[in-house]
Amino acid sequence: MNDMPLGDLDYGHEAWDAARVRAMAEAVAGRGDTLLTVAALHDDGTMAGYTEIVLPPGTPARAQQYDTAVVPAHRGHGLGLWVKAAMVRRLRAEHPGVTEIETDNAEDNLHMLAVNHRLGYRTHRRTREFQLGLPAT
Repeated sequence: MNDMPLGDLDYGHEAWDAARVRAMAEAVAGRGDTLLTVAALHDDGTMAGYTEIVLPPGTPARAQQYDTAVVPAHRGHGLGLWVKAAMVRRLRAEHPGVTEIETDNAEDNLHMLAVNHRLGYRTHRRTREFQLGLPAT
C-alpha cells in the first residue's frame, strides 16, 4: 500500500508485519465488526494480492471496503480486479443482505478506479484531503 498513487499527499512509509496484521484484525473483531479477506497466493506461498471488506454487526446492507493491493511484481495481470470480483462473489454467497460496498480512492489511483468502474462501482461523493507540513521544533 505504500506505493499507491496519492497525488501530493505523503503518508510516509507504513510497515506491516504478521503481528500488526493480527492486531488490526483483533481490533476490528473487538469492536464487533467482521473482517473478510480474499488473497491470491503465488505458487511459492507468498501473497501476490489481497482485498479486505469489513461488515458492521448484524445484517448490514453496506460493506466497507478496506485495502486492496497487488505486490508490484504481480501488477498488470488483472489481479486487483480478480480479488475484488472474488470478494463480491463471496459477499453474495455468505452475506446476501449486503447490497452495497463503499470504497474510496485517490483521484490519482487510475488503475484502482478503472477496476472499480469495471466492477460497477459509481461515484457517490467526493472528498478532499489536505496536508500541512509543520516545522520541527
